[in-house]
Amino acid sequence: MNSRCLRTAIATAILASLGAGGFPPSPAVADDLYDLGEYLSGDCTPCHQLHGQSKGIPAIFGWDAESFVMVMQAYKEGERNHELMQTVARRFSDEEFQALAAYFSKQ
Repeated sequence: MNSRCLRTAIATAILASLGAGGFPPSPAVADDLYDLGEYLSGDCTPCHQLHGQSKGIPAIFGWDAESFVMVMQAYKEGERNHELMQTVARRFSDEEFQALAAYFSKQ
């Protein structure tokens, strides 16, 4: 299984374990989601810095999870115009956006 398929399988399993009904995830599931986001963040952190803008690239650390997911989906769907971000966003599933949001919102 390639790494993209493995990442997607892990993200899907984590999110499926959250269940329906809008209940918060158990601490173990939340930790798994955070850990997956931390792993995936390696695609983001070479450009996005922890503290403020760097060379015009905004920080994404500390964003609320819902805003992060909405922005990434907008890039993925071409609603936000930035060629590099559109390319990056298209590589991630919605489940992976959730994991990234869980990680970046806690930084």
